[in-house]
Amino acid sequence: MSEDNNGKDRWGVVLLGHGSQRGTSKAECSCAWSQDGSPGWCQECPSTPDGLKQAANRLQGMLDIDQSQMVLSCLEFLEPFPHEAVKMLNERGYNQVVMAPFLLGNGKHATLEMNEIIEEVREQIPGIRLHLAGGLGLDTNLADLVVQRVRELEGSEEHAAVDQGSGPNGILLVKAGTKTEYDDCIWLEELGQLIEDRLGDNYAVAVAQSHYGDPTMDSAAAKLAETRGVSSIMCVPYIFFPGIILQRNVIGGLEKIKARYPHIVMSMTPPLGVDDKIMSITADRVRQVWNQVAP
Repeated sequence: MSEDNNGKDRWGVVLLGHGSQRGTSKAECSCAWSQDGSPGWCQECPSTPDGLKQAANRLQGMLDIDQSQMVLSCLEFLEPFPHEAVKMLNERGYNQVVMAPFLLGNGKHATLEMNEIIEEVREQIPGIRLHLAGGLGLDTNLADLVVQRVRELEGSEEHAAVDQGSGPNGILLVKAGTKTEYDDCIWLEELGQLIEDRLGDNYAVAVAQSHYGDPTMDSAAAKLAETRGVSSIMCVPYIFFPGIILQRNVIGGLEKIKARYPHIVMSMTPPLGVDDKIMSITADRVRQVWNQVAP
């Protein structure tokens, strides 16, 4: 699609991620939870730079647009930054651009910073028609992906070899931390309920943030262990790629929980990674902008 829905102006698309140089080592991924560091369920998760490139390529294919119409951009660490990405598209002749946030959650990056970026780019590049697509948000595809990660780990030899006990199976869904003033995490609670409904009987789901604000991993684990009476806790990192948050905050937090509840079996799934379920949401958000702009 090189012509937009208005018939004249051509569209460009910016896939906007957070950005990080980390995640190149299994020590920064869920594999570090395994004693041998190389479990059979390992998915060889990409680092953030490689993973975002894969995401941009998949999005380009789903939207059926030319490579010149797609630019990958990041808020931090990895260039081009948003204003540079839009400038690149504008110089290629695409003066109508959709900026598609590739962010999990509704924190500062996904809300306040997005609006600031849009305003700044419009000021720096006069004449550009810049549109902000909706974020990933609460979506049933994301619930399905979490359930997929749970089922994959349950089907592994390592998981089957450990007695999971007779109580409910606890699922601890942990997103990257955001200060409560920017994200009340109501959507996260709703996502947790969607996941529990999909998993069915004998499962209990609690949600948490890796750091910064409520709900904490400690409080979520207490809910599972002391209120729901689970005999096992499977931690699902609600994070795209390996990195310092997964290593320090999620795995570190789970180690403390394990010490507090030694009678409960603990396990951890790989992060979400790049999956067609996620990319289809982003593609739909871009198409929604195209349709809204169409006469």
